Amino acid sequence: MSTRRLRVMMSTPAIRDTTNPYIVQLVDAVGHEVDVRLFSWRTAIFGRYDVLHVHWPEIFTSASSTPKRWARRVLTLVLQGRLAMTKTALVRTAHNERPHESTSRVDGAILRRWNRLTTLWIILNERTRTETAAERILIPHGHYRDHFAQFPRQDPTDDLVSVVGHIRPYKGMEELVTAVAGDSAEGAFRLHVAGKPADAALGEVLIGNASGSDRITLELDFVDDRRIVEIISSSSLVALPYRQLHNSGVALLALSLDRPVLVPDNAVTRDLQQEVGASWVHLLDADAELTQAVRDALRHRIPDGSPDLSAREWPVTARQHATAYARAAEIRGSR
Repeated sequence: MSTRRLRVMMSTPAIRDTTNPYIVQLVDAVGHEVDVRLFSWRTAIFGRYDVLHVHWPEIFTSASSTPKRWARRVLTLVLQGRLAMTKTALVRTAHNERPHESTSRVDGAILRRWNRLTTLWIILNERTRTETAAERILIPHGHYRDHFAQFPRQDPTDDLVSVVGHIRPYKGMEELVTAVAGDSAEGAFRLHVAGKPADAALGEVLIGNASGSDRITLELDFVDDRRIVEIISSSSLVALPYRQLHNSGVALLALSLDRPVLVPDNAVTRDLQQEVGASWVHLLDADAELTQAVRDALRHRIPDGSPDLSAREWPVTARQHATAYARAAEIRGSR
C-alpha cells in the first residue's frame, strides 16, 4: 500500500520572473519529495493541506494601499484562526532573527501571532535564535549553481566591484556609494549597483550620493537572472556592506558564480569563511575604512577554481525539508 505524500502549501504565490531564486529552487526541489501547492487565499483558508511553509510572514499584510492592507490583515487573521483550530502544521524558515524594517502596532501583533502558531522552525545556520522555543531543524541555504548555469558568464574586470539585489536601508548602500564617490586614493575601483530600491526616496539618495562620480554605475530597477549573471561575473568582487547580515542569498549567489565576497565580520560570516575558504570570503571589520577594505579584498584577486558548496546541494536540502514537514505534521497531530 502506498503512503500518501504530505500536502505542503508554500507562502509563495505563482512563480514569476521576479520570484526570489531561492524560492524557485526550493519549490522545484521539494516537489520531488512532497505534494507542493503554491499559495492562494482561497486554498489557504478553505483548502486541504497538511503543512503551511512560511518564509517572510510580513508579506501577508504588505499592500500598495491602506484599504488593501486592511483587507490582507483580515484575511491573515482568518488564516491564522484556521491554523489555530485545525491540525495543519506551520513551518517557518528563519531567514533573519527579526524583521529588517519596523512595523505598525497592528502588523506587529499579527507577526507575534505567527510566532505563537509556529510548529517547527527551519534555521539556515546554527547561530540563528528563533522567536519561540518550538522545535528547530538546521537546513543550510542551498547554492545557486544549477539555477544560473543556463546563462552566459562574462570575463571579470580587475577593478570592478558589484552589488546586486533589492536595495533596502539596512544594506548600507548609501554609505558605500558615498565612500566610492569621494575616494581619490591610488587604486580607486569602479562600482556597479544594480537592484530596485525599497522606495523612491532611497533611490534619490543613491543618485545624489553618486553625483559627479564617473566610477559609479547605478542600475536602479529590477534585475533579471540573466542580467544578474552578467553583472556578477564581470566583477572581481561582490560587496555586501550590510548594517545587519545574518543570512545572505546574495553572498551565496556570488560564490555560486565563482566570485569572492566582502561581508561584515560576524559569527555567521566567519562560519561561511571557514566553510569555503578565506580567499573567497573577505571580512569587513566594523571600524574599517570602507573603500580601503574593498581595495584590500580586490588585491587578493579571484581564486582559481570554485568555492566548496557541497554542503548546500539541493537534493539533500529537499530531503531535509521533507523530513521537517513530516516532523511538523507529527507534532501538530499529537496535540
